[in-house]
Amino acid sequence: MEDGTTVKSKIYTVSELNLEIRKSLEKDYSLIWVEGEVSNFYFRDKKHMYFDLKDESSKIKVVMFHNNNKNLIFDIEEGLHILINGYISVYEKRGEYQIIALNARPVGKGSLILAFEQLREKLEKKGYFDRIYKKEIPILPAKIGVATSIGGAVIRDIIQVLRHRFENFHLIVRDVNVQGATSSDEICEAIDDLCQYGVDVIIIARGGGSLEDLWAFNTEKLAKKIFDCPIPLISAVGHETDYTISDFVSDKRAATPSIAGQLVILSKTEALEKIKDLNKRMFHLTDTKITMLRKEVNFFIKKRIFIKPETLLNKFDQAAFEFHGKLIENMKRIIRMGYENISSYRQLIDKRNIFKKIYMHKMVIGNINARMISGVKNKLNFSKGKLKLILENLKEKNPIAVMDRGFAIIYEAEEDKSIRSINEASINQKVRIILRDGILNARIFDKIYKKLELGSGNENR
Repeated sequence: MEDGTTVKSKIYTVSELNLEIRKSLEKDYSLIWVEGEVSNFYFRDKKHMYFDLKDESSKIKVVMFHNNNKNLIFDIEEGLHILINGYISVYEKRGEYQIIALNARPVGKGSLILAFEQLREKLEKKGYFDRIYKKEIPILPAKIGVATSIGGAVIRDIIQVLRHRFENFHLIVRDVNVQGATSSDEICEAIDDLCQYGVDVIIIARGGGSLEDLWAFNTEKLAKKIFDCPIPLISAVGHETDYTISDFVSDKRAATPSIAGQLVILSKTEALEKIKDLNKRMFHLTDTKITMLRKEVNFFIKKRIFIKPETLLNKFDQAAFEFHGKLIENMKRIIRMGYENISSYRQLIDKRNIFKKIYMHKMVIGNINARMISGVKNKLNFSKGKLKLILENLKEKNPIAVMDRGFAIIYEAEEDKSIRSINEASINQKVRIILRDGILNARIFDKIYKKLELGSGNENR
């Protein structure tokens, strides 16, 4: 202290202070109940839940770890009014106090009812209840599978109904617990076993009870198992007023297990009565049809065509005879015309005329050939003369021929550029003089301007 007084109270670090506060809060608020509305709910990793619990004027942070929230029978969600049981603690890293929730339950509505409604809404959105996925129940199944408790009255009721409806039925019973923590898993296993055994239809059944007693039939796991089951399945759970998730997902709901026995197989007595009735109706319809056909046959028998069928045949014979005569006449006419055409073609085909035409064509071809040969020779002679003139002209203009007459060509020494005028040369410039038989390297010492006159004989070469 500035005044020199001694500080006797303990000095805490931030971590130490937060630890002390946490211990104090966890001791003083070790087991409390807090009511409020869920806000800022976060459950992305499906492990730990983080949310705020608020009322009209304040809020507090809540953490519910996985080992506690996995036992909840309803889903905590945004805006839900709940009651939290837990203790107050401090998150020392940020110095924030929060509730560590151990349990929770909804306020104003039972947790089971809320869980039931939440699951039903969830599965309905997934399409688990759609009619398009419902399978038809077979009329006369060879094997009936039942998943229920063999110690209860349910299986006896089902057997009694089946015996009354169809005595020689084949029933496979899979014993399961229909109530308790493991019952939902056992029912799922029973469905797999019955499918593997090869039954044609499955009944899952139990008697009536409270919502808690029937909860095994309200789990998402069993709902998915029923939805994926390849065999038609009837749900017969509770009384007529009881509804479970399995009732909505199954292919058929029976209000009671006894009604399931009525739905799963037809009544033998009723079926026989229907068969007898159908047999009578079929016999009556057949007899009526035979009577009508007999009358039609008698009607046709009395027709003249059936009494004297030769009448119809005579008519066709006459028409066939007339057609045969016309066919013969047409054939004769075609043959006669063919002979006439052949005779006219024979007159046209005369050997003398043919040889005469060949001779004339040969003469024409010979004349054309002679004219063509003469034309080619004349063209060659003309081309030879023209070529000779061109060669002579080239020879006169050939620079070698000019140099043979004593002329020379002068080039600059450094470049391949000819000097054609005295103005293009300079004193002391090196030049190359190309003659007929070689090259002279020279230097210009003087320049004399003189105009050359052709024919004077004084040209300097």
